Amino acid sequence: MDKKVRIGIIGCGGIANGKHMPALKKLANVEMVAFCDIIEEKAVKAAREFGVPGAKVFTDYKELLKEQDIDVVHVLTPNKQHSFITVDALEAGKHVMCEKPMAINSAEAKKMLDAAKRTGKKLTIGYQSRFRPDSMYLKKACEAGEL
Repeated sequence: MDKKVRIGIIGCGGIANGKHMPALKKLANVEMVAFCDIIEEKAVKAAREFGVPGAKVFTDYKELLKEQDIDVVHVLTPNKQHSFITVDALEAGKHVMCEKPMAINSAEAKKMLDAAKRTGKKLTIGYQSRFRPDSMYLKKACEAGEL
């Protein structure tokens, strides 16, 4: 793939620094071009450590979402903010990778799914354990009525 996927990071705290940004930095076809955190110093630090030259910094995620050259947004904020930021990002034309848990309740999760369907944008949630062999075994056992 010649085109690089341009990513905006919303929430530059622990999970962003500990998992997402270091992993994304290793991918040749990815550029982190924008960083947002309500604590500006966190976004500045993230941009310096993980961003492309000229990466933009925001303290308001809605301003980041206005950037036309962002393909995907990673929502890495506190749990209670996942749903409304994700819906706003999808409606702004961005694909979304949202950290777990998806939302604080099923109604908020449904809003996220509805927005993804309505906009045609991809939405994924960081349930990274679902493909582990033990998780897949338990899923099969549940589907077979063994549990």
